[in-house]
Amino acid sequence: MRRSTGLLALGALLLVLVGSIGTYIAFRADETFGLIVDEREMRRNAADLLSALQDTEIGQRGFIVTQDQAFLAPYEDARNRVPRLADTLLPHLPEHGEADGAELRQLVERRLELAEITLADVAEGGIDRLSLIGLEGEGRATMDRIREILTGVLDRSDARNAEAIARQERLNRLLQIASVVGGLATLVVIGGAFLEMSRQLRALGAAEEEMRRLNAGLEERVQQRTVDLMRANQEVQRFAYIVTHDLRAPLVNIMGFTSELETALKPLQAYVLADGSPISESDIRDARLAAAEDLPEALGFIRSSTRKMDGLINAILKISRDGRRELKPAPIDLKALAELTAATVQHQISDMDGSVEIDVRVPEIIGDRLSLEQALGNLVDNAVKYAHPDRPLRLKIHAYREGARMVRIDVSDNGRGISGDDHDRVFELFRRAGAQDRPGEGIGLAHVRTLMRNLGGEITLQSVAGQGSTFTLHVPADLRPVLNEVKL
Repeated sequence: MRRSTGLLALGALLLVLVGSIGTYIAFRADETFGLIVDEREMRRNAADLLSALQDTEIGQRGFIVTQDQAFLAPYEDARNRVPRLADTLLPHLPEHGEADGAELRQLVERRLELAEITLADVAEGGIDRLSLIGLEGEGRATMDRIREILTGVLDRSDARNAEAIARQERLNRLLQIASVVGGLATLVVIGGAFLEMSRQLRALGAAEEEMRRLNAGLEERVQQRTVDLMRANQEVQRFAYIVTHDLRAPLVNIMGFTSELETALKPLQAYVLADGSPISESDIRDARLAAAEDLPEALGFIRSSTRKMDGLINAILKISRDGRRELKPAPIDLKALAELTAATVQHQISDMDGSVEIDVRVPEIIGDRLSLEQALGNLVDNAVKYAHPDRPLRLKIHAYREGARMVRIDVSDNGRGISGDDHDRVFELFRRAGAQDRPGEGIGLAHVRTLMRNLGGEITLQSVAGQGSTFTLHVPADLRPVLNEVKL
């Protein structure tokens, strides 16, 4: 959505930008065209004024030389046009950066005045040659100055006109460039929108395919959930049986030795409560035996049974508490966690000339750190506890990806190993396999399995008796989706 919105915004911005540039260029082009038109109009007026003055000069000289009245017609025509042309041109000269035209107006008026004087005198025959020459000289000088001024106006107008045309050409090129760039940018935006649309269509297709796959696998998931529920129910029943059986045994012992206490109490009562009555040697012997052997033995067995019951109850409470504990997803560096766990037993491994190999090929995962610490620590402790007495311990911790969503952590050792018949038994509460020559109550691996299942994972075992064992923790790479699914 962000990319689509960005493309739409970019397209709108490009349209606005291209439109603004086009509007600006069109405005400037119209302004330049107006300047060109005005400049050409002024140039035409200047050229017409110069041409009319030259026509008056030609008509005047023709009449003076030939005395032919035919030359007066063009002269009069040009003479009548000059004031109108001057009035059209001179007021607009300042607008084009020229002088205010006062000198030019005076020169034009003087030139016309000289022409009138000369023609009138010639027509009357009253002008001498010297006067004519003088008037002609002044008239020529005046005309030369007029020609100089108007020629300068024409040249500067041509320069301004050429500059305006060049500016118009630059604007045209800028418009072409803006059009090409705008077109290319529009094509890019359209191409990006097309690619984004294609990507979204592919994503929709993939989502649809995923939905079909999920629908197709829904029945399988329901069946799997049903199997999981049945397995959980069986485990609950087995757990209830184990708890009642293992807790009942100490109670039976306590009840039995309570009867022993009652039996041993009778000779003591007879001895202690005799109140001076004669006591037989057998009563004395029985009382001493009860006090020295029967009572301490019964109390010892009762104390041992209560300690066992207390241990069993504490183990059940521990698993129950861990099962109810709120999981807290957080980033976990598996390599650092494995190194820290191995460091806790490094002195024991060193004492038996053992070694630890850690190979973690998994980046940071998201999981519950306490659960992974307890699970990994329990497996490492078991590897040390059940090391083979005839060879140094070789402990290996490997971690790598297992599919797209899971991580596999192998904890391998070359210890005593576990027989195939006990592979399932070792994960049951209060159950142990092999020789019972190490302290423990049989809750460690059951606890690990509970932790793994709380995380949405599992623990599996591969082992050969006498050769070693490999416990594998299958944990999610990201705990958050698992917790969200549980909440749903």
